[in-house]
Amino acid sequence: MSVGSQPPPPQNPTVSLTADDLNIDFNDSTILRWSSNNANFCTGSGGINGWAGSKSLSSSFNTGALTSTRTYTITCSNDTGSASDSVTIQVDDERDEDEPTVDIRADDTTVDFEDSTIVRWTSENADSCRGTGGTNGWAGSLSRSGSFRTGDLTDDETFRITCTNDFGSDNDSVTIRVEDEDDDDEDRPTVNIFANPSSVSFNGTSTITWNSDNADSCRTSGGTSGWSGTRSRSGSFFTGNLTNTTTYTIRCTNENGSATDSTTVSVGGNVPINNQPTVVIFADSTNIAFNSSTTVRWNTTNATSCFASGGSVGWAGAKSIGPGSFFTGSLTGARTYTITCSNDVGSSTDSVTVNVRGQVLGVSTPPSSLVLISSSIDRNQPIVPTLDNTNPCPGDEINYTLTYQNIGTASITNLNLRIDLPLEVDYMFSNPNNPIVSGNTLIFNLGTLRANGQGTVTVRVRVRNNVPAGANLNFPAILSYITAGFPQSVSANVSARVCGMAEVAFAANVFGAGFLPDSILGWLLLLILILILILLAKYLFGQSFQKRTITTYEEPLGKTTTTTIHQ
Repeated sequence: MSVGSQPPPPQNPTVSLTADDLNIDFNDSTILRWSSNNANFCTGSGGINGWAGSKSLSSSFNTGALTSTRTYTITCSNDTGSASDSVTIQVDDERDEDEPTVDIRADDTTVDFEDSTIVRWTSENADSCRGTGGTNGWAGSLSRSGSFRTGDLTDDETFRITCTNDFGSDNDSVTIRVEDEDDDDEDRPTVNIFANPSSVSFNGTSTITWNSDNADSCRTSGGTSGWSGTRSRSGSFFTGNLTNTTTYTIRCTNENGSATDSTTVSVGGNVPINNQPTVVIFADSTNIAFNSSTTVRWNTTNATSCFASGGSVGWAGAKSIGPGSFFTGSLTGARTYTITCSNDVGSSTDSVTVNVRGQVLGVSTPPSSLVLISSSIDRNQPIVPTLDNTNPCPGDEINYTLTYQNIGTASITNLNLRIDLPLEVDYMFSNPNNPIVSGNTLIFNLGTLRANGQGTVTVRVRVRNNVPAGANLNFPAILSYITAGFPQSVSANVSARVCGMAEVAFAANVFGAGFLPDSILGWLLLLILILILILLAKYLFGQSFQKRTITTYEEPLGKTTTTTIHQ
């Protein structure tokens, strides 16, 4: 099976903000400069002297005279997301008689051999700062606040900084641990996350801290204030003000597996209500060989429906609210799998990209298999002149039909189909007629499916009489099987909505449902019809008894004759 070429996914925006001078004297000024890529618009925040507001995609800005330290932030966005950068201008307050303070940290305190990270530091009341130790140009004069890329590290390194003013000095340091060169990363990753404090009052704040071992990447979900997204393998996050109990989840992965942990910050005096849907999508492997495959999996909370886009053949379209999985089939190029899940409150989107390594020529490709699954329902009632696929009424019988096909080049074995019928219907019978029935769950043992083979399963159900109008009926199905010695599964879902009321066939077909005498319009039309019938009957009845009189005068007799004719 070959995968056709796909257009490249939209590029996320980037933005870089710098200052000509990060440290200035009291009442002095400097120039800010920024540039962006793939952005549609940019907005400035913080700062002073007119910085906040709409900004061009690339330009410069004079800060004006500054009398205190200021942080300038710019955010640039397009249809796929946004990116932010900020710069802090330190102002030397000549009247400040406090001793200086300095704090230094690293984005990652543990890196792989010949990997790098970023060291960041901030100071207060300092006139100057100097770095010692470290490597790759760290030692020497430093700005009072800033960041430094370590470059590739091969040994553990400690980066120290000392900041001074006329009244004293302060120093801090951070150590970057480098994994051994021969570390083959065969261990599964681990991750730990905690909150400090874990319980706050209404509108209080907390700091989330996490660390991981043997992880290649980490991704977060839930939380607030921009927590969800890609994260460093170790770090901390400021929650901002919290008004509801909030759970922060992190998942770290490497080529051998993944690990997930979460921590909850409880907010006192408030009942947590969070109906916003969330979705997290990931792949068993995000870096595969040419013409290989993997499985994409997703989990949701508070979602009522999900829709997929992008990806490979069979991915795009409606998806179950999960937990769900999708077998990608053989891939010859990178694919991004995106899923959006919604409810009445809002929606949430997540995506994962599966990268494909270059083709190795001269290596034969083993047979593969790929099962496509589709499902549909149809309403089968002869008294209705048209078919209704999505609007059954209480008491109606529904045919649920599911077809499946192996479009690969190898047979699959241990084919099992699980159908979870909604609680609002009763199972009647099926074909094949030998499923394992447990409550509203049906399990069909379908055996082996050869290459290019296909099959069909039909189930007949009846909508219960007490189902409320407008209820959603979901028919999820999972088809599991074994191919090339590995278990796989695909899923599908179809839904219907229960009709609002039983229809009266004659009135609905002739006059429309509005004529029914259980509405004001129906009664009005009925009265008008009766009045028209009365007037018509009166006219016809009066015509049958209408009299016509003819008077004649005869000369010379002078005789008058009157004749009445009934018509």
